[in-house]
Amino acid sequence: MLFGSKLDNEVYEPWKEYYMNYTSLKKLLKEGVILKNSWTEKDEQNFVSALDADLDKVYTFQSQKYDQLNDILEGLQIQTETASQQFDEKKFSVKLDETLAVAQELEHFQRLNYTGFTKIVKKHDRIHPEFSVKPLLNVRLKNLPYHNEDYSPLLYKISALFQFLRDNYKVDQSLSKLSSFHEDITKQEFESFKFWIHKDNLMEVKTNILRHLPVLVYRKDTKQHQTMEELMNNDSDDDENEDEDYNNPIINCLYFDSPSFELYNDKLIKANNSSSLRIKWVGKLLDKPKIIIEKKVFDQTSQDFNVGEKLSIKEKYLDSFVQGDFDSTKFVKKMNKRGSSKEEIESFEKVVNNLESFIKDHDLQPCVRSTYKRTAFQIPGDDKVRIVIDSDLTFIREDAFDHERPIRDPSKWHRTDIDSKINNPFSLLRKGEYSKFPYSVMEIKIKKNNNKQRSHWINELVSSHLVKEIPNFSKFIQGIASLFLEDDKLDNIPLWFHDLEGDIKVDPEQAYIDSKNVKKHNDEDNLLKFKTMISNSASAATFSPRSKSFSGSLLPQGTPPISELKLSEVEGQIVPEEGRSPPTGAANPASSRLDESSDEDEDDEEELPPLTPQHFINKITGGRDAVAKLIDVDSEEEEIQLPEGVSKPDSYIKNAGPLKIEPKVWMANERTFNRWLHVTTLLSSLTFVVYSSAKKSNSFQVAEGLAYFYFALTLFSGVWGYYTFNKRREIIIERSEKHLDNIVGPLIISIGLILALVINFIFGFKHLAQKQKVNNFTVAGLNDTFYAEHPFHKAVHEFVFRLVGY
Repeated sequence: MLFGSKLDNEVYEPWKEYYMNYTSLKKLLKEGVILKNSWTEKDEQNFVSALDADLDKVYTFQSQKYDQLNDILEGLQIQTETASQQFDEKKFSVKLDETLAVAQELEHFQRLNYTGFTKIVKKHDRIHPEFSVKPLLNVRLKNLPYHNEDYSPLLYKISALFQFLRDNYKVDQSLSKLSSFHEDITKQEFESFKFWIHKDNLMEVKTNILRHLPVLVYRKDTKQHQTMEELMNNDSDDDENEDEDYNNPIINCLYFDSPSFELYNDKLIKANNSSSLRIKWVGKLLDKPKIIIEKKVFDQTSQDFNVGEKLSIKEKYLDSFVQGDFDSTKFVKKMNKRGSSKEEIESFEKVVNNLESFIKDHDLQPCVRSTYKRTAFQIPGDDKVRIVIDSDLTFIREDAFDHERPIRDPSKWHRTDIDSKINNPFSLLRKGEYSKFPYSVMEIKIKKNNNKQRSHWINELVSSHLVKEIPNFSKFIQGIASLFLEDDKLDNIPLWFHDLEGDIKVDPEQAYIDSKNVKKHNDEDNLLKFKTMISNSASAATFSPRSKSFSGSLLPQGTPPISELKLSEVEGQIVPEEGRSPPTGAANPASSRLDESSDEDEDDEEELPPLTPQHFINKITGGRDAVAKLIDVDSEEEEIQLPEGVSKPDSYIKNAGPLKIEPKVWMANERTFNRWLHVTTLLSSLTFVVYSSAKKSNSFQVAEGLAYFYFALTLFSGVWGYYTFNKRREIIIERSEKHLDNIVGPLIISIGLILALVINFIFGFKHLAQKQKVNNFTVAGLNDTFYAEHPFHKAVHEFVFRLVGY
């Protein structure tokens, strides 16, 4: 799809005038290229002026809209601080949802316009390379940085407000309760699901999750790990700003592997005892973050990689640790001085020795780094559901496999160039040394319990067109495969690798059509199975009054079994769907009998007793309705003969519980009533205007009669509006399935007005004609000479006189 069409299709209609005018810019671009060398400086000036005007328009609108959303959220925040008994949580929730939707549209507005400006400038520079506009665009984007607007502050505010509702007003409590204390915390097991998210859908996915889970805010906190970690991170100057919050922190993971990619190949095929090793830190190394060495081991029972051994260490010890020269003796002495227990010391030595041995035995070295921004969603203190989204994922080579041209200094544990103190260290990367992952990665972890049913909103999210599930996705495997694909030592490539060649984005309309088709297919399958079940259960000659069979308990007493009914009586109810073969053989005797009955002659009717008209009606209604009530129970008012011991309930389950009706339903009813009041007011005005001017009219009697007629319509309109309002209110309260519309009132008003106009025309014209003393269809003041000169007027006058019967 061309970008111009894409822009037209995805424009948010209320903001249509604030988007860039891509079509106009494209026309300006093509105006001067019809003839060779016809693109002049004047044409260039026109294009640049239009481009700059669009940039200014987009930036101004987005800035104002962003500030407006921020003010709305601050106002909602004030409401939470001054909340009282009159606090309307429903109105508050609706306003918050609307703000979230606008924020989502604004982010899409930002992305769409930025793409359009980039494309139109690229097209311009390709057609007219002598007039390059890209440098100008970069300068203007620095002055009008609408594309750098960060929506995280808005999302955090919205997240906090949703959490306020969950904590205080029981809004969406399905995930807000703490985990059960009866669960064995030491044996927690989780289900993990991984998905890819297209960049165009990322904001929508985040906003959907925010309605149910708050955003976790990361902190620099080195006090979470004590004893052995403290000993290796105990410098006081390294703990500055430890309480500083991280919003969307940049996480770095440096993965180890051997020159033969042993860990990669084993992990990809999930070999027994396969392991992975990585060094992980958050932020920049210049900020001296906490660094963790982590080894994961594949668990055959859970089919997942679990953390086997973990060690926190300072950066200055990593070079010796990776090279196998790390001396843990002095740390053991420090632990003894601090009074650590013997078990803690032994555990520390065991972890260090195991990690060093693992590196040495498998000839491991750092080879691939992954960097990404992480956004986590979880209710604090509740581990039932945790969702993590990693975006801006980039893989970087850090290996020293080639001894002649190593990418990383073999004596160092990491690349010092990209961790140096420069503004953009990634600009030092050469082609082939890095790979940008095109999508964001989402992982959903759900705690396993006896209740297999997941939250409805999670099922909707994972089943939507917004995400694509990729089972067993691994950043380590993807990084190795993308950077070392041509290496012969890679025995396998991941199954999802070729999915990256296509676009995972799905058109929402097509996704909706596909989901409807799948649902329809499933419904047809379920209906066919249900019909088959009914046919099988109905093959018996009689039914016990207290039969446990679902179909048997619903058949009226005295109704013949379905197998004894003729095909003409059940046609359209039991016959399978087109394209489906009916059950055959002994497995479905009822169906086989129906098939046999289709070949019978009309003479077989003589074997049946004579049918009276009443019998004939019973035969038709009884046979069809019996099956129809079993298959398509559309109304609770249908009379079904209940078995013995079962009585009709006084109230239905759907009417149980408190009455909860959305405000928009009441508002719709009130809006209809207001419309009728408006009509009543108009009719009353018409009544008094006609009545007050009756003496000045051509016919006082006609005017007075019409005034009384309009007054009757006025009274009817007011009474009908009040009746409709109360009738709809009763239907809503009763939760009835009755229709709310009623066309009787509008028809009476419409017919009455038409009738009044016809009467006014006929009698009014008659009176006028009599008053003017019309002779021989000639209006007073007009003579034969006028009609001779204007024959058309004479024909019109004659037609009107005949029409009114004069």
